[in-house]
Amino acid sequence: MDTIKPITRFEDAPEYAAFLERWQEMNKAVGGDDPYFVCHDSPLTDTSLMDGQRVLNFGSYNYVGMSGRKEVSEAAKEAIDRYGTSASGSRLLAGEKTLYKTLEKELAEWKHAEDCLVLVSGFGTNQTFVGNFCGEGDLILYDVLAHNSIWQGCQMSKAVARPFPHNNIAALERILASRRERYAKVLIVIEGAYSMDGDVAPVPEFVALKKKYGCFLMVDEAHSSCVLGETGGGVDEYFNLQPGEIDIKMGTLSKGLGACGGYLAGSRAIIEYMRYSLPGFVFSVGISPALAAAALTSQRLLRSDPSIMRRLHENIDTFVSEARKRGLDTCLAGKTAIIPVMVGPDTDAYRLSIAMKHAGVFVPPAVFPAVPRGKARLRFCVISEHTREEIVTALDTLVRVAAEEGITLPAPAGE
Repeated sequence: MDTIKPITRFEDAPEYAAFLERWQEMNKAVGGDDPYFVCHDSPLTDTSLMDGQRVLNFGSYNYVGMSGRKEVSEAAKEAIDRYGTSASGSRLLAGEKTLYKTLEKELAEWKHAEDCLVLVSGFGTNQTFVGNFCGEGDLILYDVLAHNSIWQGCQMSKAVARPFPHNNIAALERILASRRERYAKVLIVIEGAYSMDGDVAPVPEFVALKKKYGCFLMVDEAHSSCVLGETGGGVDEYFNLQPGEIDIKMGTLSKGLGACGGYLAGSRAIIEYMRYSLPGFVFSVGISPALAAAALTSQRLLRSDPSIMRRLHENIDTFVSEARKRGLDTCLAGKTAIIPVMVGPDTDAYRLSIAMKHAGVFVPPAVFPAVPRGKARLRFCVISEHTREEIVTALDTLVRVAAEEGITLPAPAGE
């Protein structure tokens, strides 16, 4: 029997050694200028304040400019005056408020669902739902590119969990055809829009498959609600799906809705059960009243003013077309607010991000393990508040600083 060497200092743990190696590689590439944890001391709209300087911001999830918008900020302040800064308890016991019920009712209407449940964290919403909806004797099938929070939920669950190739309907059907009869509940988990490649899932094909094999379908809409559809309603609005065709629509309050938290929208039976049984909700404090009021106001603005979404969609089209004119590889992006530009090596992505920052444009790098090795990219986020001139300036700056750094950006695949 092998002798186990005790680890008494975290510095001796193998995971710390691996972290230190990656950290040193990054620091060597950028000369100690960390591309992460960059302070922005203002709302993140088309611009932000960084080290006292105003820069173009292309790293924000504030897709429709709600964080920092006057009406949203005023609603949050009024909620603090009325309710205080905290729910001050689990909603099940003492933390419930009329504001929360109003938010859930209107989110359910927006998402064409019977009911909705709001939680304090988008990550935690995925983790606790996926981890508890299925149990022993059940099966979870998730897209291999699904967010880490979904994978963490699979690790928590007592169900069997298996990935399937990205957006591969045929591969998923082969799994279902051979395994469906072995399990009671089968949960299929996909994202509406994927956060590293910027592509939209073929949701109607997944709906057809879940109906054929009698499964439950969950769509993580963190990056598709407030981005797709005329009112930002997400994939069901974008694909004109019928209510109930997606069993669980998960979304966040922290991106387009300008607040923080997560929600689950679905059938009354599922949501009512979760309201009394989901650990991440029952054993957690309620969302801050200020955040609930901000999200409610943002959602109402989106539904009442279609011009907000039109501006976002126009900016997405502008960025993609201008990037292609410059021979840049935007991966699978085309209709979503996340538009990556492929770079290649991690070190090149670090260097370009830092060089862009010094040139007055903030855009973060996405590197391994968030993306495959050798597929590092700059992850541009376009929002409704950007102007055409700002988009063109950002892309021209990228081309210029890449040349100055001696970095050749890959051409689009197939060219």
